[in-house]
Amino acid sequence: MTAETAALGMTVDVTTDLTATSGKVREALRTEGFGVLTEIDVQQTLKIKLDVDSPGYLILGACNPALAHRAISADPTVGLLLPCNVVIREIDTGTRVEFADPNKMLELIDNDVLREVAAEARQKLMRVAAAVGGVTDVGMEPD
Repeated sequence: MTAETAALGMTVDVTTDLTATSGKVREALRTEGFGVLTEIDVQQTLKIKLDVDSPGYLILGACNPALAHRAISADPTVGLLLPCNVVIREIDTGTRVEFADPNKMLELIDNDVLREVAAEARQKLMRVAAAVGGVTDVGMEPD
């Protein structure tokens, strides 16, 4: 299991398959107060729409209602950047899980309350990444 920082978020590689990893991600998200509002099965969509075979690729739209409420109350336009996206995709060695970094997403908006919300969301997602990868350091320095 490896963990690293990507340009837009956190990345964790695990040796489990897509189905098992998806279940673990969902459980860890629930533990941190997130629900999955949307799920896009990119593999299935590409097959149906373009008749293209591709590796498994899911996009989960995760939302922590308390954090979303605080963010929207501070600046209603922040909805353009919600929910927090999590990508779960097949790779040669198992599955890669990528978490959008809320701090990166909110760099576009200058608002102290949103920075606090993003920092809290980021910490929660770092714990989700650690739970999924079985690691305590997901390769991101705390802010």
